[in-house]
Amino acid sequence: MNSINWARILAQITYYFHSYFTILHRLKDTPTAVQFVVPTGNFGDILAGYYAKKMGLPIAKLVVATNENDILDRFFRTGRYEKKPVHGSDTEGGESFDGVQAHEGGVKETLSPAMDILVSSNFERLLWYLARECETPETPEEGKSEKTGEILKEWMQGLKSHGGIVVSDAVLKAAQRDFQSFRVSDKEVHCCYSCADVDPRND
Repeated sequence: MNSINWARILAQITYYFHSYFTILHRLKDTPTAVQFVVPTGNFGDILAGYYAKKMGLPIAKLVVATNENDILDRFFRTGRYEKKPVHGSDTEGGESFDGVQAHEGGVKETLSPAMDILVSSNFERLLWYLARECETPETPEEGKSEKTGEILKEWMQGLKSHGGIVVSDAVLKAAQRDFQSFRVSDKEVHCCYSCADVDPRND
């Protein structure tokens, strides 16, 4: 069952509830909210966390952890959803984007190959909710879904045709309300394995 399959996402939602209630069982004080850090490539598991939060689970933030294929990290920090940083500088906050350069398509082979994905299939689902919330405030309720679909189609065509899109400040703030992001380089991944005395090729 691949990660875009809706049944898989439904199953993954239970992980978050199970984790939360496990924490409740182990701690004397009930946490007001928890935070999940999720390494992600296709955005499926962390999208399940988003649905869990929508269902009422007290999640403060969902932290998107990416490798050098950092399209998601760049989106959550800048509002630019791009295969490569085409709408802005190659650096952001003094950090050099050393990823997404190995192939014409933009994907770089890394030490974490399961995360070597640029356009995440499940991220499109999150964009739909963000578009519905932020881009259709004056659209009648019966037409919101259709209008949202049109906006999302335009965004995805822009990604395909121009290599990226820039969403509105309202969309970015809505995304940052629930998500944070973090990116690590291959060098940092290697350092972590070295410190743990683990060979990533055998683990």
